[in-house]
Amino acid sequence: MPLTHKQAPEKISEKITTLEEARLQVGDLVNLQILADGADERYSAKLIGLFHGHSVLVTTPMIDGKYELMRVGHTYILRVFSGRSAFAFTTHILKSLNTPYPYLHLAYPREVRSLVVRKGDRAKVKLICAITGCDEAQLQEAGTIVNLSIDGAMVGVKKVFGHKGQKLSIKFKVIANNVEAFLKLDAIIKSINTHQFKDTDLPYQLGLQFVDVSTEDSIPLLAFVYHKLMEQSL
Repeated sequence: MPLTHKQAPEKISEKITTLEEARLQVGDLVNLQILADGADERYSAKLIGLFHGHSVLVTTPMIDGKYELMRVGHTYILRVFSGRSAFAFTTHILKSLNTPYPYLHLAYPREVRSLVVRKGDRAKVKLICAITGCDEAQLQEAGTIVNLSIDGAMVGVKKVFGHKGQKLSIKFKVIANNVEAFLKLDAIIKSINTHQFKDTDLPYQLGLQFVDVSTEDSIPLLAFVYHKLMEQSL
């Protein structure tokens, strides 16, 4: 069920574990967020190896086709989704190497925070979207997605349209691991709320449930939701 103004977000199950228990896989995509005052740089990389108790090996991040200059000693939060769990730990760069290819040695963590992502877990977002299919003329309405899960969304709109049980289409853009995707999903209106939603100045909200999501759309949707949940929960 999408989040309504009367519902509280479900609590995400968290625990402290170790990198061995996390059982990350070579090739897993990781996100590196720098820990520094006034800085909010985030980089995507791939896990290429683990040396137990010594270092975590990842590819050097690239932006616009160029390798980033990653300085030894800088501290980061590393986040990664593997299986149905998300993991995060604090680390720092031990060494940056350029041969035989650019990669980084990161400090091996003593502990790792983990969470199990469930189907109904919702991420807070602010995504502009377009809605069609609410009338015979197929007019397009604009809205703002304020929370998103892998099976639904809450959308703020300027005026009420449609009715419960009505089918519509929603289009929006997501970016995960520096990959941009435009999604067009079929959905059903599950709720129409006329109370101000605290996360938007739009006066009305539509609670939507996605239906018949294709594999092509589900992959970027999953990646985006899970990375947002990691950022907000770990």
